[in-house]
Amino acid sequence: MEHHYPPTMDKVEREIEFHLEKNKDLAQIFEVYKGILAVHLDYLEKIKVSVPFSEEEIKDFFRKGQYLLSQQQLDVDSVVFKDVLGSIAKTIKEKSPEAPEALLTLVEAEEFKKENVQEFLQKIVVYNKQQLEKYIQEIGLDKRTELDSEIISFVIFAATSLFYSVYKDEVRKITDFSLWRLSYCPVCGQLATIAKHREEDGARILECWLCHAHWYYPRVECPYCDNKDHKKLRFFYVPGDRSRQVHVCEECKSYLKTIDSKAMEKEAILDLEAIATAYLDVLAEREGYKLPGGDGDSLN
Repeated sequence: MEHHYPPTMDKVEREIEFHLEKNKDLAQIFEVYKGILAVHLDYLEKIKVSVPFSEEEIKDFFRKGQYLLSQQQLDVDSVVFKDVLGSIAKTIKEKSPEAPEALLTLVEAEEFKKENVQEFLQKIVVYNKQQLEKYIQEIGLDKRTELDSEIISFVIFAATSLFYSVYKDEVRKITDFSLWRLSYCPVCGQLATIAKHREEDGARILECWLCHAHWYYPRVECPYCDNKDHKKLRFFYVPGDRSRQVHVCEECKSYLKTIDSKAMEKEAILDLEAIATAYLDVLAEREGYKLPGGDGDSLN
C-alpha cells in the first residue's frame, strides 16, 4: 500500500489514543506533533513543486545510486516557506508553554528574509540534524535569536519536511522506488532512521524522516555498512512487545528501530512510532549502538 504524507488528522488521533493508553507522558509531544501536522495540512495546497525528469531519467539516476535532489535544486516559494516556519514556531509555543518566547520571533532572522531563503535552504539541503545544528552555531543563528540550536534545527526541518514531501509525491506520480536499494533516501538523500516489516509479506521498508519516502531494503543486510554476515546482525525488543524491535549491526555498531506490522497486526504511522519508541533509543545507546548519521557523519 502506498504511503502518503501528511496522514489524515483522524488517523493520527486514533493512533495517538492507542499510544497514550500505554504511556500518558507522551501527551504533550503528541500535541506538538498534531500542531505541526495541522500546519502541514493547511499549507499543502499552497505548495507547488515540479519534477523536471522523465520516468526513464529518474530510473537512470536510481540505477546509478543518485538521489533526485542531488540532480535538481528544489525551488521553494520563500513567502510560503516563511509562513510555514512562523506557523510551526507559533504552534510549538502554544502547545508547549515552557518553550522559549523567542520562538515567536525566529522567523524574523536574516536567513528567512524573502531574498535569503532559497540560498539558506540550498546551503542546508544535504545536512542531517546534527550537521544543521552545527551550522546554526557556526553562523550564530542561535545567539542572534537567543534560541538553542537544537530547537531551531527542529523548526527548520519541520517546515522543510512539507516541501520535500510534496516533491516526493510528485515523483511517485511518475515512477516508484523499486529500483532503489540503498540506505539513503532516493528523493532527498537523508539516511533512514526507522523501518517497518510490511504486514503482507514481511519485506523491510525504510522510511525517510524528512520527505517520508518509502523504499525496500533487504532484511539480512545492514543498511549503513552493507554487512551481509547474518552472524553479525541481530535484533532485540522489550519482552512483551515483539512488534517494536531494534535491529543492530556488530560491524558498524549502528541500530535501526523497526516496526513489525505483522506482529502489530496493523500498519503504523512511523512518525508516531519514532516518538513513542524513544525508550528503544535509550536502550540501544546504552548497549553501545549509535544512530546512523550521528556525530556529524556525512550522509552521502
